[in-house]
Amino acid sequence: MEFTVPLGSPFNLGYTLDSGQAFRWRRKGEWWYGVVSGGVLKLRQEGDRLLGSSSSDLLGAVYVTSYFRLDDDLDHILAGVSKDPAITKAVERFYGLRIIRQDRWECLASFVLATNANIPRIQKMVSELSARFGREVWFEGEQYHAFPSPGDLADAPVSDLRRCGLGYRAPFLKKVAKSVAQGKIDFQRVASLPYEDSRRLLTSELFGEKVLLGVGPKVADCVLLYAFGKDEAFPIDVWIARAISASYPELLSASFRKKLRKDGKAKLSPKEYSALSQSVRRHFGEYAGYAQQYLFMSARESG
Repeated sequence: MEFTVPLGSPFNLGYTLDSGQAFRWRRKGEWWYGVVSGGVLKLRQEGDRLLGSSSSDLLGAVYVTSYFRLDDDLDHILAGVSKDPAITKAVERFYGLRIIRQDRWECLASFVLATNANIPRIQKMVSELSARFGREVWFEGEQYHAFPSPGDLADAPVSDLRRCGLGYRAPFLKKVAKSVAQGKIDFQRVASLPYEDSRRLLTSELFGEKVLLGVGPKVADCVLLYAFGKDEAFPIDVWIARAISASYPELLSASFRKKLRKDGKAKLSPKEYSALSQSVRRHFGEYAGYAQQYLFMSARESG
């Protein structure tokens, strides 16, 4: 299926797909290939339009518009977060980057794997997992694999998951898959709740046992931002902590600034994470997640 999507508002395909939000996109020449929603999507940007083709009639212009949130007023969003020179510079540099609306299960599973791993490592784990457990999809004469269902991974032996390079993450992923497959986490309920309540639900305990083992506040914030449209979510990792320390030191506690000076890879404690999350969300407002994405890209580029 071939299609064209007119772009009536700012969008940059390359910045968006190379920003660490999703892990199943690869660039081949002028085209981006992605495995999404059980099929394959091929896209290229030409000025104010996207050219595309896909393996399914369901992956057309309507899907692409929703996936990239092209109906959002990006200029309004960016004007709302551009409150200081640091974020304004990042917005100008990566103008057109958008937050993606991903499949909820795949996003959750992917960010469980993302703990203590860089983007190439995450991409490799997700690819290996899909190749071993996912359904085959053919497109342009090449074989791809859809992301496995929660049930597929819940039934998989931990040893087989480890063969995908997951390491210590394998039992975490299996337990998360089992919780989702058994309906212990209701994605519709997560979507309907206010941000704070939805994060609490993803990181909470049920009947004395943590429902989503391996899902801490940072993973929860990634999932809420990239899959549930909770735009105030502000995922905080080492890159972002450094960026905040450099440009917004007043938002960090004195103790963590001192810790970060001693060790550039210092991690936030749960209490420190919660305090910084509240500070940055107060500063950037309802679209804090967009500020995070632009600051992350800027921090990654500057090294």
